[in-house]
Amino acid sequence: MSSTSRLVAPAFNKILSLRRLSSSSSSSPFDHTAPSAVALLSSLVLQEHTPSSAALSLIRAQPSLADELYALIAVSGKSDAPLTPGSLAILHSLAACHRIPPSSASLLSQLLARFSSPDDATSFLRDSLAAGAPAPDVYAFNSLLTALGRAGDLRGMTELFTSMRGASVQPNVVTYGILLNGLCKAGRVGEALKVLGGMSRPGSDVRPDIVILNTVVDGLCKTGRLQEAIMFVDERMRRVHVCAPNTVTYNCLADAFCRVGDVGMACEVVGRMEKEGVPPNVVTMNTIVGGLCRVGRVGAALEFFREKRTAWPETKGNAMTYSTLVSAFLHCNNVGMAMELFHEMADQGHPPDAIMYFTMISGLTQARRLEDACTMASSMKKAGFKLDAKAYNILIGGFCRKKRLREAYELLAEMKGAGLQPDGLQDKNMPEKAFELMDQMRDERCTPDYVTLDILMEWLPGIGETERLKPFMQQWDLKDNHGGDKAPFLGARREVKGAAGGRYLRSRAATTRDGETGTRGTSRC
Repeated sequence: MSSTSRLVAPAFNKILSLRRLSSSSSSSPFDHTAPSAVALLSSLVLQEHTPSSAALSLIRAQPSLADELYALIAVSGKSDAPLTPGSLAILHSLAACHRIPPSSASLLSQLLARFSSPDDATSFLRDSLAAGAPAPDVYAFNSLLTALGRAGDLRGMTELFTSMRGASVQPNVVTYGILLNGLCKAGRVGEALKVLGGMSRPGSDVRPDIVILNTVVDGLCKTGRLQEAIMFVDERMRRVHVCAPNTVTYNCLADAFCRVGDVGMACEVVGRMEKEGVPPNVVTMNTIVGGLCRVGRVGAALEFFREKRTAWPETKGNAMTYSTLVSAFLHCNNVGMAMELFHEMADQGHPPDAIMYFTMISGLTQARRLEDACTMASSMKKAGFKLDAKAYNILIGGFCRKKRLREAYELLAEMKGAGLQPDGLQDKNMPEKAFELMDQMRDERCTPDYVTLDILMEWLPGIGETERLKPFMQQWDLKDNHGGDKAPFLGARREVKGAAGGRYLRSRAATTRDGETGTRGTSRC
């Protein structure tokens, strides 16, 4: 028995019991309708058909059957699973086409919670209300408004808000907060201010709280209306609404000034914040540190961090603070300070994540501190993170620039062994520096190991560069003639077919001379 059948069975049993009770009297009207009721619930819920004309006639004759059907749909399947297409068709058919809505607000709310699409839920609610259904409570409307906001459907939000007022459901402060947040995120701050004005009129049952006021401040800041934001705080927030700005208010203002490069004004905002006794938090610290770093005042950012970490006992900085400072010092080539902050970060209980390790590897490589970069890569692996293709490519590029070809090819082999593909393997416009590296290897008679050669044999023919492979093949032939380490490559030779086409047929060696698989190159990292 399916889960739906198990849920529907109690309703069937109820109807069948009524039928048995009525069977003693041939004049009972239910004697003619009970079999049809069973067939109705069976066909509609189990087979998920839209109601037939006979079924609709029966539902109109016995309105309780409609609620029974609605209730079965509301509890069918898992509570967190969306309604099936058949169930949706039944709901819309009953409410919109035949004007048979749920008879109670609680049942309507229960059904609305099962919709996966807020647009479908809003449509069903609108049709049900138009058909005479009792309006659900404000919490059901707020839930729908939130879902529409997440979907970015601002028009749907405003229409639902209007429907809510039309259904005589009084919005609460949460309702206004959801609507204002949607308007501000869409950049429609003017409309948000009008809604706020309506809340402030005499006789309004809902007064804006600090959350709503901060939403408007943030909306003004995000749209570049900084002076209006300051005036709003000083005049409307303080005087009209008699609400003191809090940490979030000042953080919005400071962030907005930092984003336009006016870090001095942002620092003034923080100073005013401290003067008024509003407690700064880690967001405040990260905002100023990030703003100073973006305008190149990295030393001032570090000084601010050191000073405020002592002045603000509850704010010690977090991983983002350190990450911002480390990246900034690497950018200005102060590798020593970046390394110091990196280790301090771990000592302060903020273990680096994969992004932080990658930042360090990239910065150290650019500073040509390759040993430190490889040490950092090893630490990254020990911390449980894997090097990705981008990290390998940065390290390989660093060794190539230093003409340390053996290490570069060892990393290339390790990268191939990890199942990663170097940049450009499928790019017909690979940078010439890769070819320069190969030419240097050829001139210095630096023979790649068989894994690296395997990479080249896979890539070069595909981009029409077969000739670049021949010097390495010849070096392997010399190794063969002098008893060198030829075993791993035996059987992996490819023969050229057509000088112009540059295509290779490949057959991999399954075993080496002694029957063991060839050893891949080892990496410094």
